[in-house]
Amino acid sequence: MDDLLRRIVGRSATALVVALTVYGGNASALPMTLNYNLDFSSPSESFWGPGQTAASFGYNSMILGNESFGMRFQTGASTGTVKSNYNGSISVGFDNQVQQGPVNLMLGFQGDSSGGHFDTLLGAFVKVTAYFPVIGAETVTNPNYSLQTSRTYLPSPPDSASDSDSFTPASTTIGPDIGVGSAQAGIDYDIVQNSMHTISGLGGMAVATHQGDGQVRSAAFSLGATDTISLNLDLAGIWDVQLTNLSLGNLFSTNFDLDFVPFIQYTLGLGCGDAGTNSDNGSFCGGDGRLDTTLTSIDLFSNTPFALAMKSSNVLSSFQIDVVAATVPLPGTLALLGLGLAGLGFSRRSRAS
Repeated sequence: MDDLLRRIVGRSATALVVALTVYGGNASALPMTLNYNLDFSSPSESFWGPGQTAASFGYNSMILGNESFGMRFQTGASTGTVKSNYNGSISVGFDNQVQQGPVNLMLGFQGDSSGGHFDTLLGAFVKVTAYFPVIGAETVTNPNYSLQTSRTYLPSPPDSASDSDSFTPASTTIGPDIGVGSAQAGIDYDIVQNSMHTISGLGGMAVATHQGDGQVRSAAFSLGATDTISLNLDLAGIWDVQLTNLSLGNLFSTNFDLDFVPFIQYTLGLGCGDAGTNSDNGSFCGGDGRLDTTLTSIDLFSNTPFALAMKSSNVLSSFQIDVVAATVPLPGTLALLGLGLAGLGFSRRSRAS
């Protein structure tokens, strides 16, 4: 009897092992993480933005008086360009073998050290003209100048980078010969550029193609730092998965402000007192005058924020996921499982008695 019991229990245990093996999960699945270099860059392009040109930048106005006695300020641009790059790597985490159905992909982006950069360059000019009685127009200053905003940083989407540059020449004053009397004009001014490049995130598609019959499954993603997307791999077999249609959401903006403090004055004849104060003029003073002002934050140009043409030359290689059919226990398997459990229970009761 004992020998028979041992044989029954032994066969029951074997049946239990077989049943659990058939019914159990996928023991050969391995978690995988792949990393791909991902570099975006834009060519040198106009920073004026849609529908705008260098002619959109500038200022041309009488800032004091009129062309009989006053001052005009002009500035304009010849070129304005921007370029950028955004470099790092994208990681993909997945199980290399799964049961058919929804499959999760874990995506992440890690920026390279100093991988983010933008650079702008403006070429422009300033011309300041003073207008005096008797002698007419005189140039106060007429320089060419450039402004460059530039920023290097660690990419970590979503993020933004900004920089400023200014053109602040030394005070300029002229004293032209007006004959009997005096003439003087001068100006302090400052032109400031502020630029910003904002990165909203990385977008693309995860595309899975079945090696057997070519069926395709896909899912879009929008990646900041990390994201999880789901692909419905509902057919057993090997699937080739690739990240494609990669794009970088971004906006670039720039603006220019002008501040200035100009003055102009003159006297004609002899015995003139302070310019612009008639009460102290002598009888041989033919006249005098003075004008001055302070103006700040004059908007020379503000573009409509627009997306730079950030493109990636990287082609990410595909990876494979082995999808196995979801296991449905057959009636015979369930019978083996029941026999195994019954045998183990009978063995325990016999030992207890």
